Amino acid sequence: MIKLIATDVDGTLVKDGTMTINPEYMTVIRKLTELGITFVVCSGRQYDSERKLFEPVKDLVYFVSDGGTVIRKNDKILKVHTLPDEVWKRMHHIVKEKMSECDCFIATPECCYAENENGRMFRWLRDSYGYDMRKVDDLSSLQGKQVLKFSVYHPERCEELCAPYFTPAWRDKVTLAAAGKEWMDSTPPEGEKSTAVEFIQQQLGISPEETCTFGDNLNDIAMLQKAGRSYAVANARAEVQTAAKEVCPSYSEDGVLQILKGIVSESGK
Repeated sequence: MIKLIATDVDGTLVKDGTMTINPEYMTVIRKLTELGITFVVCSGRQYDSERKLFEPVKDLVYFVSDGGTVIRKNDKILKVHTLPDEVWKRMHHIVKEKMSECDCFIATPECCYAENENGRMFRWLRDSYGYDMRKVDDLSSLQGKQVLKFSVYHPERCEELCAPYFTPAWRDKVTLAAAGKEWMDSTPPEGEKSTAVEFIQQQLGISPEETCTFGDNLNDIAMLQKAGRSYAVANARAEVQTAAKEVCPSYSEDGVLQILKGIVSESGK
C-alpha cells in the first residue's frame, strides 16, 4: 500500500515556469492526506514559489525545494544542505570568465540572488515562477549566506555550454543536474531529491516499497529508481522513462492527477 507520494513540479505537473495548476490536484491531495498518505512536493523551485502554487494545501504537504537541499513542513525547516563559499564562488568565476553567454544565480533559504535584474533569467524567475529575487552587483561579494544551490542558465543550450568547462570541473565534487534545456543546477552531494525523500521516509517510518514518485528530468532519476512505484510522464526525457517503472500521460493531460486518483480509489477500499 502506498503511504508516501513525492512528485516533481515543472514538466511533471505543470508547464515549466507557470504558477497555474489544475485545482483538482488540491482536492486529490486533501483526499490522500485524509487517507493517511503523505504528499511531498519535490522540486528545483524556490520554497516561496512552491508554497504559492500549492497554497490551498500548504499546511498538509512536505516541501522539498531547491533540488533537494531544504525540507520543510508547516514553514519549519527540518533539514538543510549548503555549498561551501569557496565552491560556489569558484563556480561563479567560471561562468563569468568562460561562459559569457550564460547567466547564473544562487539560492538561499530566504531568497535568490542574481546580478542582472534586467536579464531574461531574473525576470522569468521573478515574474513567471514567483521567486523572491534580489539584485546584487557582484555575487561573489556576498558573505555569510547559506547557499543551497548555484544554477547556470541559458535559454536554449545550458547543458551544451556547461560541457567544456563547468561540468568537468564540478561533476565529481557536487551534484550536477540538468533541469530542462535552460538549467544546470549544482547542489551539495547530499542534497538531492532522492535523499530528501529518504529523510522523510525515515522520519515517518515509511519504506521505499510504500513510496510512489513522479518526474520528468535527469534530476528526478534517483528518486524514481528508489521508489517501489514510480512514473515518468510521457513528455519526460528518454533516460527518465527508462529509469521509471511506468510511464503515465504527460503534464498537459494531467497524467499524474490520473494516477493519484487511482491511488485514492485503491487506498479507500
